[in-house]
Amino acid sequence: MPVTCLNCGNRFEGKYCSNCGQKASVQRLSASILFEETLHFLTHMESGFLHTTRSFLLKPGISSLNYIAGKRKEFQKPVSYFLIWTGLYILLHNTIINHYHYQLTRELVTDLNIREQSNILFRQHFTIFLLPVIALSSVLLYVIMAKPLYNYIEILTLSLYGAGTYFMISFISDVVLGFIFKINILSVNVFLWQGILSSIYNFWYSFDFFNRTHIRFFWIRLLLVSALIAIGGWIIMLYLPLAWLYFFG
Repeated sequence: MPVTCLNCGNRFEGKYCSNCGQKASVQRLSASILFEETLHFLTHMESGFLHTTRSFLLKPGISSLNYIAGKRKEFQKPVSYFLIWTGLYILLHNTIINHYHYQLTRELVTDLNIREQSNILFRQHFTIFLLPVIALSSVLLYVIMAKPLYNYIEILTLSLYGAGTYFMISFISDVVLGFIFKINILSVNVFLWQGILSSIYNFWYSFDFFNRTHIRFFWIRLLLVSALIAIGGWIIMLYLPLAWLYFFG
C-alpha cells in the first residue's frame, strides 16, 4: 500500500522512500529513539572512521586510488574525517594544557613584542592557520605531481584525508608527550617535533600515492614538492599570524 514520505512528500511503496531514502515508518521522538540513533551513528562511524584512519596511515596510496576510482563506501567522508580528528585533537590538547597548567613561556613576559605576540596567536589557533597550509599543499601537489592525471578537487580531497590523519598522529603525540612523559606540549621543541612528524607523513603519503601512478621524473618532482610544501608551510606559520596582528590586532 503506498505511503506518503513525511520528509519530502513523495508517494511510494516499500520500507524506504524512493526519492530521499527516509524510512517509511518514522516513530515519535523519545529517549529510546534518540539513544538508538546515537548508537547507530557511533557504531557506523566507528567502523568507517577507524578503517579510514588505519588505511590512510598505513597505505595512503592505495586508499587514495581506491577512493578516486569510486570505492568510497568503506571510507569516512573526507570533510567529516578531517573535522572529527581536528575536534578530537583540540579537545585532548586543551584538556592536557588545562590539567597540567601548561603555558607558553613568553606569556609570562610583559610588554611582548610583535614576534612573541604572533607566536602566541599561532599556538592558540593552530588549526585555523593550518587551513592555508592545506590549500597551498594541494596546489603544489596538483601542479607538480598530479596534473593532468587528477584535478585539483581530487587532490584537495586527498589532502583533507592527509590532514585528518596528521591530527590523529598529533593526538597520539600529545598523549605520549603530555600525559605519559608530562612534557609541556606548548614548548618550542614539541612544536618542532610536530613539524617533523608532518613532513615525514606528507612525504610518505606523496610517495605511496604518486609512486603508483608511474609519473615521469618521479623522484625529482617528489623531492621538489616536498621541499616547497615544507618551506611554504613554515612561511605561512611564521608570517600569517604576524599579518593578522598587523591588520586586525
